[in-house]
Amino acid sequence: MLNHPDTQQTFIKLRIKDTDSSTTDQKFISYDLRMMKQCFISDYDIRIERWLRAMDLYDSEITTHTLRVTALSLEMGRFIGLTNDELVYLQYGTLLHDIGKLGIPNTIIQKPGKLSAYEYRVVQQHPIYANEWIGKGEDYEPAKVIPLFHHEKWDGTGYPYGLKGEEIPLLARIVAVVDVWDAITSDRPYRKAMSNSRAINLIKSETGHHFDPAAVDAFFQLGLYQAQRIPSTF
Repeated sequence: MLNHPDTQQTFIKLRIKDTDSSTTDQKFISYDLRMMKQCFISDYDIRIERWLRAMDLYDSEITTHTLRVTALSLEMGRFIGLTNDELVYLQYGTLLHDIGKLGIPNTIIQKPGKLSAYEYRVVQQHPIYANEWIGKGEDYEPAKVIPLFHHEKWDGTGYPYGLKGEEIPLLARIVAVVDVWDAITSDRPYRKAMSNSRAINLIKSETGHHFDPAAVDAFFQLGLYQAQRIPSTF
């Protein structure tokens, strides 16, 4: 079964045991993916792991962000009553939600200051890239809505297509909340992490604008904002 608490504990233990960050990251990625898989394993698990290893070589912070977002999104999915099949799609789609960033120049991803209008437009292409790369296989069909639509907003002001409300698939609406939460509570090249209190206020203020109100409600009912439950510093 999906097991977020065990996954989190495994990560913490590996980080305490190992001092070399690159070695630790590699061990975590390999072991955590085994922990997070369903009891049935198919050949496209291996393909997902290869995507993540490629991402790790490109930017290990995106990889660790991806694994945190996947774990918390699965917890939300179980809470709101997704079926086992839907949880599998949620898992795979979230693991792949940022692979399109492999197509974005590293000078933009790692830029220490504010992006220009042009650079922001470049970043906005990453859902399209992800969809193109993973969209050829039927295996991924129910899951690929997450890479493609996780930056859409409830009020229709998101990207890449400006979908609104329930036009946005439920799985993408779940991931949108967790993705933003993890991003704003983690250090980035251009800013330090927000405090939990500021991040909570931001998420609440965006309810009904950026986020599906039901997804935000589930996030807070589960207490996913509690710092001790989120391995957000490494």
